[in-house]
Amino acid sequence: MQTNNSVLALYLDGPMQAWGYQSRFNRRTSLSYPTKSGVLGILCAALGVPKSDVDTLGELAALKMEVLSFRLSSRWIDYHTVGGGYEPGSSNIPRIASGSRAKDAVITFREYLSDAKFGVLLSGDNNLLERCDSALRNPKWGLWLGRKACIPASPIAQGVFVSRKEAIDHLKQISNGEIQRCITDVENFEQGTDTLPDLPLNFDTREFSMRRVCVEDLPNGDS
Repeated sequence: MQTNNSVLALYLDGPMQAWGYQSRFNRRTSLSYPTKSGVLGILCAALGVPKSDVDTLGELAALKMEVLSFRLSSRWIDYHTVGGGYEPGSSNIPRIASGSRAKDAVITFREYLSDAKFGVLLSGDNNLLERCDSALRNPKWGLWLGRKACIPASPIAQGVFVSRKEAIDHLKQISNGEIQRCITDVENFEQGTDTLPDLPLNFDTREFSMRRVCVEDLPNGDS
């Protein structure tokens, strides 16, 4: 298997998914397709990589990513409250970001994607891809599709393939569908359509850089 054309195929299938990339304060939005930070978060959880390990994160971030949408999902918003309703001084009151305990309920609105199906192709160093595939099949920590409430409905790891075509053919077979949208990393700004702040540099300090992608809709299901 050659290093320069090895492809790890992931299948992200679930009744709920959420891929935040610019959420602020109490409104948590979701992109309409998986972010690179979200996919790398899944890999880090499977491998047991701590948030402070920027070296391993850098290796994973160097993988080229392509997202294939097999079903364009609907979006819905869930109403949440955090905290409140406890006796004063109760140790059950959750802590807020500053470390102190919330006195009143915090209201948040969180977006989710419903019944989405995505394929993700990661290309790069074959040894790293094999490690990721093995870890996804026996993860060290829990795996979810963006948020903890979003549990996968199918196995995420689908194997390492020798070519992009073989990986896509496999994903089309298990999804029982055609590709509706394709999102790919691009090297030059002119080749892209969108710029996303979703390339993680340090999960511990929540540092991200920009990533240029090309989003192409394929209404006829043509790959």
